[in-house]
Amino acid sequence: MFGHVQHALLRIAICLIVTLGGTTLAAQQAPINTGETGGHCRFNLQNQWAGPYKACIDPSTAVQCDETGKRDQNSGATFAPGACPAPGRVGTCAKSDASVHYYDGEASSIEVGCGFQGGTWKAGS
Repeated sequence: MFGHVQHALLRIAICLIVTLGGTTLAAQQAPINTGETGGHCRFNLQNQWAGPYKACIDPSTAVQCDETGKRDQNSGATFAPGACPAPGRVGTCAKSDASVHYYDGEASSIEVGCGFQGGTWKAGS
């Protein structure tokens, strides 16, 4: 019985982690027409509760990517032109201003966190 309780608590904790981590990403706005070329930002998403998770957000600018890499305990932020790579995605949380693509983590937990952020989850894409 305690195993089921621990598993349930772990799932709740993961949902909160993904939600809180995603909230940080939600602060990143889509590129504004400032002459910067839109692209994507690959980084390790990490906060005090979980991670690191390999993630990518698009669209992004180089400045936004640098800011994303400095938030919470995120690291390894790298800007590149174009969209986030498709191979290896666990899924995508699409919002009106940006999409966050996850490359590791438990899809069902990330999906719940995406819903809390007002995003639409699409597994494997």
